[in-house]
Amino acid sequence: MKKLYSILSVCVLVFLTYSCMSTVKITSVVEKNREGDFLLKWEVSPDQEGNIDIYSSLTDSSLNSFTPVATTRITDQVMRVNPTGSGLREYFMLRTAGVHSGVVANRVIDMNNIKNFRDAGGYFTTDNRQVKWGEVYRSGNLSNATLYDQERIRRLRIKTVIDFRSERTAGKYPILLHPSIRKIALPLAPMDAVKLDEQMKDEHFDRSDAIRYVQEEYVNLVENHKTQFADMFDLLANDSNYPILLSGSLGKDGVGIATYLILYAIGIPQNILEQDYMLSNEYIDPAKAEIDARNLSESMQEAVTAMLSVNTAYLNYAIDYIKLKYGSVDNYLEKELRVTSGKKNLLRKYLLYQF
Repeated sequence: MKKLYSILSVCVLVFLTYSCMSTVKITSVVEKNREGDFLLKWEVSPDQEGNIDIYSSLTDSSLNSFTPVATTRITDQVMRVNPTGSGLREYFMLRTAGVHSGVVANRVIDMNNIKNFRDAGGYFTTDNRQVKWGEVYRSGNLSNATLYDQERIRRLRIKTVIDFRSERTAGKYPILLHPSIRKIALPLAPMDAVKLDEQMKDEHFDRSDAIRYVQEEYVNLVENHKTQFADMFDLLANDSNYPILLSGSLGKDGVGIATYLILYAIGIPQNILEQDYMLSNEYIDPAKAEIDARNLSESMQEAVTAMLSVNTAYLNYAIDYIKLKYGSVDNYLEKELRVTSGKKNLLRKYLLYQF
């Protein structure tokens, strides 16, 4: 089946028994186009004729809030929907043959000057429960947020920003947000702009060196910043802190590891964890980085691209290290980050839909 993954997408899979002999699956994504409308796409398997009902809501707090938008043919596979509210967020559900999709929403929130700003919700756990939208966001650097960006963050009702940037980067580029938003610094040393500049001083530094460097920095993340990650989970275990925004220089490395650990703790399968991690490549353009690469050698340009990108080789290197040293990611979470079974249950309570 063709995959509908795109830069503003979320894979929504719901498996419900339709009869004793067949299972219907709806896969749906929603994007926002340049005109500000929502573009809803879907596939139903196994292939079948018939109609599909589209519902929308400005809130995802209850299934009862969803109202009918349209009924169209399953084979249309796409429909353009005008926003009924502010256009910032809208939620959709699809239904056919007695089966409904999960809650579908746009993953990326458009910002003027903040890279990689997206929602970590919408995914499904191994036991088929869905992560709530709008509880955990992730982004790149917030220090250059425009007034437009700041207003959108406020409208998302974000209460807590966890700033993973290093102390020297955070000190040089302070974050200016609405005073009602609590800012908590949990500094992670690697992979900020200053370290990238330092690496570029070595004229022999190439792509292979960059890959090895990033892999070792990821090990440094999980081994030498356990206190920060444990503190993050303590914040997540308090429902008064939500919604939470995880922020870093580019929102791909420390934020990527942090998001991986959160989603893993609530039961998201490995292939989806990797998919979410790799989405950063869709929202970060190395060619637009604040680095003058014109005078760099070709090998150095390749190295810079490797450092400004994400790669499953980076993530899996760190996860393999955790498994080798601690036996499993679960052991690492419990013994090193204080993520007990009780805390996992709290996270699932706060982050998974209850309907």
